Amino acid sequence: MRRVLLAGLPALALLAAFPARAESPEGVRHAAWQTCLDEAFSEQIRTTSRSFAATKAVSVCQDREDAYLGALAASPLLDGEDVARIRPALVARARDRLMGARRFSAL
Repeated sequence: MRRVLLAGLPALALLAAFPARAESPEGVRHAAWQTCLDEAFSEQIRTTSRSFAATKAVSVCQDREDAYLGALAASPLLDGEDVARIRPALVARARDRLMGARRFSAL
């Protein structure tokens, strides 16, 4: 897992350096994914633990995640291989955000 995260650092750094504009295809799909995660988490947290609610939200929003990652892979900045490498880190970051955990690294 650590190797996957380290291999994806250049691509993640690129994403952090050039955040998607809200009106770009990547930005629109990212916003849809984040909204889905927030809504699914809010629904699940009423009856389950924070950890399970975050895991369930990531699962429920898989289609929007796929759309976002597909848009990233189609962009001139990243290719499909880059996206595949950074996916675990992006999902972990989204899950941590839902649970209220802060990440202090570039990930």
